[in-house]
Amino acid sequence: KATKAATPERMIRRMAAVEPTFATLKRLLNKGRFTCWGLSSASSEYSLGVLSYNLMRAINVLGVKGMLARLT
Repeated sequence: KATKAATPERMIRRMAAVEPTFATLKRLLNKGRFTCWGLSSASSEYSLGVLSYNLMRAINVLGVKGMLARLT
């Protein structure tokens, strides 16, 4: 598998695609600070944050009616 070299143009595209997602997750997760102690608890909290982000994105793309139609 050939890997592509990191060029400035590729890095700009990657940042534009990835940074908004992590910024939203950081906002959802209390500015990046976990509210619980322990690795397993923090992992669970992060997973819930990712799940809420994915649900929010699905609702934004499909709309509430489209999301409910796909869930039934």
